[in-house]
Amino acid sequence: MRIVVQKYGGTSVNTKENRSNIILNVRDALQEGLQPVIVVSAMGRNPEPYSTDALFSLLPNIESTDLRSKDLLASCGEVITAVIVSEELKQEGYKAYPLTGGQSGIMTDNNFGEGKILDIDVSMILNLTSQGIIPVVAGFQGMSKDCQVLTLGRGGSDITATALGGALNAELIEIYTDVDGVMTADPNVVQTAELLNVIEYKDVFQLAEYGAKVIHPRAVEFAMKANVPVSVLNVKKGRRSECTVINDGSDIARGESMFSAVTSLGNCSQVEIKSTDLKKEDAMFSKLAESHISIDMINIFPDRKNFIIRKEDKRKVSGIMHKLELDFVVKDDFTKITILGNQICGVPGVMARIIAVLYSNGIQVFQSTDSSSTISVLVEGKKASNAVNLLHQALIK
Repeated sequence: MRIVVQKYGGTSVNTKENRSNIILNVRDALQEGLQPVIVVSAMGRNPEPYSTDALFSLLPNIESTDLRSKDLLASCGEVITAVIVSEELKQEGYKAYPLTGGQSGIMTDNNFGEGKILDIDVSMILNLTSQGIIPVVAGFQGMSKDCQVLTLGRGGSDITATALGGALNAELIEIYTDVDGVMTADPNVVQTAELLNVIEYKDVFQLAEYGAKVIHPRAVEFAMKANVPVSVLNVKKGRRSECTVINDGSDIARGESMFSAVTSLGNCSQVEIKSTDLKKEDAMFSKLAESHISIDMINIFPDRKNFIIRKEDKRKVSGIMHKLELDFVVKDDFTKITILGNQICGVPGVMARIIAVLYSNGIQVFQSTDSSSTISVLVEGKKASNAVNLLHQALIK
């Protein structure tokens, strides 16, 4: 059986008109000899009534609500969508069957709010598809061994789709969104951004990690492990439209351009520690890890250490520093800009070229890091949009 997993995000299912595109894509897939398995998100975004944020707004006090109850409530948005989409498919003459994440066989750990998929039993889905029934799966959720409903965290519906695609040995995973695919930059920031027709798993994973919002990095991991290609498409343009295909790169023709995309991650805070006490520093890194605080862009010097954190972790980090009696400063409102390229690390003049573009336009670089395929720079948040445009014009276009 040739299975295609189709995932529809919140802005693709929030109106009957938008959901009509699902009918067209299902019809097209069936005509191609593919069996669709549909994954849906909650309808729309706040303040739309069935979005996740809108559901949370019903709580009398979200701060005092336990994580189990939050997950149970949050899961309702996707379940509502699954039922509605299923019924609309039936009205068009198709057999469809709505499923929760747990009913779909998605088994998770017990980490409420950020559940990790441990296993997937696809027997229910395969039983339905063998009868010509279209499963409509509520994304963003699964069930633990002790029958607790858990959500999968940010990008959870993408994760559901790619995890199911791998478990079902799907021929293709289609991620429908409100943009044409993966771009060379955020089109809301760079008007001259262009569509990337094909990109490797590892490259789009890095773009997602560094701020691109088209697909979640954890979702890319599942597709990469199973080697199932992923198409990112504009829901309003359909299955036959121009899109981005994410795969292993075996069919990618290498061009002359050293750089392929630029992305940014805002709301960063820079932490500077003035210390030569290795025991305290070791304890600090251990405490940060124990508190699930992600640190990035680590620059180590004999008398100080610099790294960045998410702005929302500032209070936790400050508490750890005070307890360890470390001399530290936290500065807010930075943006990490990352340029993706092909084997750019160690190429003479690459970093100098990036720095020259920024400095000549009055944009200071506060930190930098690089890898074999990325170079990242830290700039002031208020200058980030200009910096992204300048780098895109100088390196990508």
